[in-house]
Amino acid sequence: MNYHTNILENIETNIFAFIPYAIIVYINLYVLMPRYLLQKKIASYVALLLLSIVLITLFSSYYLAYYFEYINVYLPTARFFASLPGKIAIVTEVILSLCLSMTLFLIDAWYQKERSIQEIEQKQLETELNLLKNQINPHFLFNSLNSIYVMLGKNLEQGKNLLLQFSEILSHQLYETSKKKIPLEREFENLQNYIDIERIRHEDLVTVMCNFPKDNENLNIAPMLLLPLVENAFKHGQSTKGYHVRINASVTLGTLNFNIENSVSEKTRNTSKKEQGIGLTNVKRRLALIYPNLHLFQVVAKNATFIVNLNIQLDEN
Repeated sequence: MNYHTNILENIETNIFAFIPYAIIVYINLYVLMPRYLLQKKIASYVALLLLSIVLITLFSSYYLAYYFEYINVYLPTARFFASLPGKIAIVTEVILSLCLSMTLFLIDAWYQKERSIQEIEQKQLETELNLLKNQINPHFLFNSLNSIYVMLGKNLEQGKNLLLQFSEILSHQLYETSKKKIPLEREFENLQNYIDIERIRHEDLVTVMCNFPKDNENLNIAPMLLLPLVENAFKHGQSTKGYHVRINASVTLGTLNFNIENSVSEKTRNTSKKEQGIGLTNVKRRLALIYPNLHLFQVVAKNATFIVNLNIQLDEN
């Protein structure tokens, strides 16, 4: 309320008074900063900015003196703006306007950059997850088709049943893996089909103990997350002397507890970790991407036994 007691008159006077300030603010934000400051031409930017401040101060001084002497004649401030103290007051307001506008501009630019980085990271995560799924799928398909091929040569009827179960697994893979989350019950059904295929394929060589909960508390899980663990147990436990696979799953207060124990064949024990497949590596990476800080993954190798413990805090439907 420097000029008038009436708010509307005061606003009108300030609009005219701040026109020169607005000019230098926008020249700085949209000309000088993009072309010089953000291009790291610091010396040129400082020189041009100082020159602009001097010019706009002189212009504003004569502009305001003229305005208050000939237009807004009710205020005796024309001589003040034409004087040295007036010019000092103007340059102070110009610098404050520049500092405030640059601060807001840079804060906004920082937020925009952060949003862009988050969007890029999200796209990278989605791309990586898709790549991990593509790595899992051919591996799984190869093992299942090989099982069917072996069984068709040994027992045609069982081979047909095996093919039917495989079609259900393939349907699950085609239509469910494109989703971010699926019901936990559907994932268990898919695991059961795979286990049945492996049990039929290896007949008397494998002893399978499997326990899946009936009440899953309407929870969701990322598709094809548990299958590589089961597949890994059968793959690295295979032995002509017989082997065992024990799978136990339970749900407690929204947390899935998934435990797999399998015997390890001598061939697997003599194989380097890099040559033991991509299943566990992919599961670890997918867990880190999909369930950060919401899972616990442990792998324990004891002599001829391999144990995997997985706890995940799941989402409800």
